[in-house]
Amino acid sequence: MPDTSNNDGSENKLYDLFIIGGGVNGCGIARDASGRGLSVALAEMNDIASATSSSSTKLFHGGLRYLEYFEFRLVREALIEREILLRAMPHISWPMRFVLPYSRSMQFETKTPLSRFLATAFPWMKGRRPAWLIRFGLFLYDHMGGRKILPATRVINLTKDEAGRPLKNIFLRAFEYSDCWVEDSRLVVLNARDANQKGAWIMPRTKVVSAERRDANWHIVTRNMATGENAVFSAKCLINAGGPWVEDIIKNMCARPQGTEYDLCVAVILLYANSINMLKAIFFRAKMGGLFLPSLMKMILH
Repeated sequence: MPDTSNNDGSENKLYDLFIIGGGVNGCGIARDASGRGLSVALAEMNDIASATSSSSTKLFHGGLRYLEYFEFRLVREALIEREILLRAMPHISWPMRFVLPYSRSMQFETKTPLSRFLATAFPWMKGRRPAWLIRFGLFLYDHMGGRKILPATRVINLTKDEAGRPLKNIFLRAFEYSDCWVEDSRLVVLNARDANQKGAWIMPRTKVVSAERRDANWHIVTRNMATGENAVFSAKCLINAGGPWVEDIIKNMCARPQGTEYDLCVAVILLYANSINMLKAIFFRAKMGGLFLPSLMKMILH
């Protein structure tokens, strides 16, 4: 938990930003905003990085799947940030190789812009992808962000490479590309500490009870979970970084009508350590038909 004892934070001042949520998004925003000279207060109902941000996939990646949505700018910016993280925090981030198995019979997602284009241009493929197209996408992924630290993509023979050992023999080759993984909770705490040093008031174990718009500013009531005492804050801007609780904050704390539905996402990635002690992940982008995990494992593993 960041030490906030040296902060001169006060509920009597008007803050530029008040952030709800002490996960990676909330603390990252607090660090960036306070570094730009804005006055920031952040409230987290539990401890910093106590929920999703300490139970994530630990991955820090460039968003390979967004190439299918033609979000080239987004991917480029994420890849640049990935490189910055590896340089700035080498003590909590490490390179990681991903193995993307390929089979001609694999059918991919059909609802992305790229899938719809392929269905029109190559209808006989019926949801399948040629190997050259996947390799081209990984070529873009390698070069869009000015990669200098991580190794480039390579094609591997799964009948000879140890990466093929856990897979069924329908997968004869794969593409191995680079991303990185990070100690997620430490990343969040370091962001919170840095934000605090830049002047942000970080309040763990402080729950937002209500938030309402009054004239041009936000009126926020918080409760200290240890003492039960309430405090009142004013801010020009309110940021909801509540993660899985984002909808609850909108409906119950901000008393706003629900106009948008929010989908919570999960992901499954198979990890293994090889004989040279380099962590790898077997990653599937194919459409698996909404199967439960045990059925999925039977399809791809021996």
